Amino acid sequence: MNEIRVLIVDDHALIRDGIVAMLKNESDILIIGEAVDGEEAIRKNDELQPDVIIMDIMMPKFNGLEAAKMIKEKHPDAKIIFLSMEVKEDFISEAIKVGSSGYIPKDSNKVVLINAIRSVYKGDKYFHSKVSELIFNQFYEKSVGSDKVKKNYSSGKISNREVEVLQLIASGYSNSQIAEKLFISVRTVDAHRNHIMQKLELNNTAELVKYAIKNDIIELD
Repeated sequence: MNEIRVLIVDDHALIRDGIVAMLKNESDILIIGEAVDGEEAIRKNDELQPDVIIMDIMMPKFNGLEAAKMIKEKHPDAKIIFLSMEVKEDFISEAIKVGSSGYIPKDSNKVVLINAIRSVYKGDKYFHSKVSELIFNQFYEKSVGSDKVKKNYSSGKISNREVEVLQLIASGYSNSQIAEKLFISVRTVDAHRNHIMQKLELNNTAELVKYAIKNDIIELD
């Protein structure tokens, strides 16, 4: 059986050491390198060309999502498993968008990690049950909710992205918080806000909130 060559990327030495300890006795898995941030991950991937990359998301320099995007642009066949404490819709959605092959929580056990590596190496996707459940629940909620929203912007006045921004504005998020959630710049959020107000002929945030409530774009608790 061919050895699966693995690169580990995490800014915490204890995590890297723990993964190495989990995998060291697996005859079909070989740890060929480690990286401490996204920048080093990109360089090490070029140098070592691993079969599978196990990568954290929250890291210095380039975070895992940024690093994965750059790696996939240069090496489309790269297989990346995110191993993260962040089991949240935004992170999972972005992980899927950048082309990750798997996503598992950091509290997963050894069996899950090994199964993920072997599955991804074979060309399959591996998303932990917690992740799959969250994806389904969010998809269901959005699908149900989107019918209401579609009725109220069917005129095409504002785009899907602008609806997302409007939902967050009306829910009380600041521009910087919206930028973080949608993985865009604060300047882009501000541009969306201005476009929404111009298109809907609204003058301030209070009117944005009233519009969102009136048109079922958000719901009052």
